[in-house]
Amino acid sequence: MNRAGTGRAGPATPVKVAYVLPGLERGGTEKHVLDLTARIDRRRFSPSVISVTEGGSLEKPFRELDVPVRILGFPGVRKDLRSVKPLVAACSFLLRFRDLLRSGGIRVVHSYLPLANILGTFAAALAGTPVRIVSKRGLGLYKDGHALFSLFEDAANRLADAVTVNSAAVGEAVRRQERFWGGKIRLVYNGVESRPGPVGRIDRLCPEVAGDGATVVTYVANLFAYKGHADLVEAARQVADAFPSVRFLLVGGDAGEEGNVRRRIEAMGLGRNVLLAGPRPDAAAIVAASAFLVHPSHQEGFSNAILEAMAAGKAVVATRVGGIPEAVEDGRTGLLVPPRDPAALAGAVLSLLRDPDGARAMGEAGRRRAEEEFSIGRMVGEIESLYVELLARKAPGALPACGTAREPR
Repeated sequence: MNRAGTGRAGPATPVKVAYVLPGLERGGTEKHVLDLTARIDRRRFSPSVISVTEGGSLEKPFRELDVPVRILGFPGVRKDLRSVKPLVAACSFLLRFRDLLRSGGIRVVHSYLPLANILGTFAAALAGTPVRIVSKRGLGLYKDGHALFSLFEDAANRLADAVTVNSAAVGEAVRRQERFWGGKIRLVYNGVESRPGPVGRIDRLCPEVAGDGATVVTYVANLFAYKGHADLVEAARQVADAFPSVRFLLVGGDAGEEGNVRRRIEAMGLGRNVLLAGPRPDAAAIVAASAFLVHPSHQEGFSNAILEAMAAGKAVVATRVGGIPEAVEDGRTGLLVPPRDPAALAGAVLSLLRDPDGARAMGEAGRRRAEEEFSIGRMVGEIESLYVELLARKAPGALPACGTAREPR
């Protein structure tokens, strides 16, 4: 595999890189880090993972890759700041985190998601870690009404050497909402592995759809309100009227919205048509065995699930929000609709159900686009090159400089 920044040998001792995450339950960002640690050049980089809160389902896969995992158990800070105890606990946590980085000889701290960006970067600054990177993977709407949180994120940007974003839309959101990012933003799109070979049968992967000749349309996302599951249920009523055998399979864990979604399904009499599959480690295989993917989110930095569907040769029906239009070419690899518009969503789904040949052609175009633009080798190579560049500047002699990651276009 030809990856940027792998052409010259580094020193005998690989540079130690710590990936900092809020937790280790399965999600798009966590899967991204798992893919990165699986493929990073171990001759030059020695990865480890630090969870600032708790473990989760991905702890075992990381360890199976021979990636050390540390769980720090951050206690959190209560909203009531009149008590000094939680602030003292937070400071004690940062000092413990600092000592871990120092004793481990960590040279690069690469943090992902807001809580880890703050804690990982602050601890790395206290430890004197040469290279500090924060990664932004959403549109920042979570900060509305949380001025203190925004202040800490801005401070982390100042302490960081680079701010990676996974879409141009996320880069624009950082420019618009945050401070102290100047000259640090680097665009590195998510990567996905091509999935050639035989595809499993959906009724064997998901027995709940077995035996009825169903056409299965899948959505992979944890059940947050902003992911638009309720819109999909509304759209499903119209689709099921025209295609009674359609099954919408919702794959993902509860993030506060599952109860509402279940009530809507029951109220609309869609118990046979809309199925909650829960979190599944084989989500990519389920998508590959489905007719196509639907993704009705109200906001999205850049979706790994969409890339997985494209790599599997599946058409995508998605909302025109955030970084989604950077992946899905409307009318060529899928169909884009406005967010919060169940009627438009239903219309797009019906269009593909009525034209399966057209849906397959879109899927093949998506597969080619994933291979050409969003390969996992390209993603890993760009991140490696960013490390090389920053190490050459902040820790001369650690590694040879050999390229940079792309700036947002």
